[in-house]
Amino acid sequence: MKIFLAFSLLLLFLPLSAQEKIQDYLQKKGSTGKNTWAIIIANEDYQAYSDGYTENEELAIYQAERFQQMLIKQAGIPKENILFYANATNTHIKLAIVKLQKILTPGSKIVLYFRGRTFRSSSDGNLFLVPIDSDGKEPFFMFGLEDLKKRLGNLNISSVDIFIDALLDKTSSTLCILDNGFEKLSETPSTYKNLVTFRVLPPVKKKESAELPASALAEKPEITIITPDSKSTTTYESTMLISGRIKSSCPIMVVAVKGEEASFKKDGSFTARVILEEGENTILVEAKNCAGWSRENISLTKISIPVDSIKNKSVNDLLQTAEGEITSSGKNYALLIGISKYKDAIMPDLFYPLKDAAKIKDVLISYYAFDKENVILLKNPERATIIGTLDSLKKVLKPEDSFLMFYAGHGSWDEKSHMGFWLPADAASQVFDNWIMNSTITGFMSEIEAKHILVIADACFGGSIFRTRAFSPPEEKSIEDLFDKSSRKAMTSGDLTEVPDESIFVKYFLQKLAENTGDYISSEKLFFEIKPQVADVVDLIPQFGIIKNAGDQGGDYIFFKKKEESLKFR
Repeated sequence: MKIFLAFSLLLLFLPLSAQEKIQDYLQKKGSTGKNTWAIIIANEDYQAYSDGYTENEELAIYQAERFQQMLIKQAGIPKENILFYANATNTHIKLAIVKLQKILTPGSKIVLYFRGRTFRSSSDGNLFLVPIDSDGKEPFFMFGLEDLKKRLGNLNISSVDIFIDALLDKTSSTLCILDNGFEKLSETPSTYKNLVTFRVLPPVKKKESAELPASALAEKPEITIITPDSKSTTTYESTMLISGRIKSSCPIMVVAVKGEEASFKKDGSFTARVILEEGENTILVEAKNCAGWSRENISLTKISIPVDSIKNKSVNDLLQTAEGEITSSGKNYALLIGISKYKDAIMPDLFYPLKDAAKIKDVLISYYAFDKENVILLKNPERATIIGTLDSLKKVLKPEDSFLMFYAGHGSWDEKSHMGFWLPADAASQVFDNWIMNSTITGFMSEIEAKHILVIADACFGGSIFRTRAFSPPEEKSIEDLFDKSSRKAMTSGDLTEVPDESIFVKYFLQKLAENTGDYISSEKLFFEIKPQVADVVDLIPQFGIIKNAGDQGGDYIFFKKKEESLKFR
């Protein structure tokens, strides 16, 4: 009897039918539709948070996104009922549960999915889900499975299904629940009768057979790198385009570059752009087909540009961006930043900033004296990309040039320190490491040698850039006088207020630029034509003024029209 009781307290793995799919299971149980809620946790980039990891969790976000699409398309769970956390901390998981507690009703059902590392305590055998900010060694900083069950199992709801898409007690695995099946992990006796936990079905050793499966006849994919043309390359650039071709005897499932899924075509060609850190960068290119994974490494070494040699370098040698290369063919340069996607799950994504930045690029190139290769569009850039691009531009711009910078994304204002911030794509909601202070931007504007600079910020609390210096419309000056004197001006969509995702400010800014019939228009005149229109539509007061401590001498930024006939604004 004692032996039986001891055995019954062990974790038992009860395999479900290998043919049964998760969507079929959820349909049978009734965990579908508007009354079902889901928490999806995808922990992938462990190396970014701790030096204790030698590798990341392979394609965790990709598999989690597949699981999310299954819930939406096959299980009929509304997208707004799904909380998706990429690279979640212990706090993220707890906040997700607290958030659902405020919404759930007695008939609600929960589906929780976890893809990431797990840890089993050697002292008591308890299983833990490893948050992204854990070192993988100390359970105190992890999220215990029993704690998770307690938090969910004690809710007054109909049912809870927990899917752990990881091999327990193992490191990174390419197996996933959607492809390899799942099995139930249960306790005897069951503590929470409305809660069931599953894990990915582990690989089964097959008996030798004369008849081989179709996948055994196929070969793993063959990866050919086209760009760069050498597996070991030295570059001055902050980013690098990786391209190549995958040869495969069966359909290609996944192509990934540096841990991020890359786009690929039916012919096997693929492209991806990677951000390079100073020094040596090892870029891993991976491809998977029915026979398994193949991998190729590329070594890219980023070196700094010697200051003494800048005068002898062409601008093409100095800066390359996601939209092309800056050249010395014109005097007008623009850096346009649009951030719609944020890595932190708590940071809400935005729909319009990237679209607005692209529209501004279009109107500058179509109507004004901007060459296409001199207009940089950064799409959802991280802090390092923004700072690196500004640093490169600082070396490129000459005293006779003009520079326009546009930022659209989240912004923040700290009342205690009286500091304003821009929030790049890798900004975390509670950690300020990757936030960009306004003083950092104004510092660059004071160091750049361009004659005229205009910064346009379409972000919440954007007016914080003026906090220490007021501005009022100056007396009328000639365009020659404005252009003759250097300028450091800024234009924002609001003051210390929140601004809407869909920007009325950008709408009228683009409209005025497109409708301008003169040969030029100053930023001051442009602003005072926009301001009343914006204020009439929304409760916002746009701001215009001098960038503090940046070297303004009373001039203004001038938008010069192209000599040829303007293209129709799209």
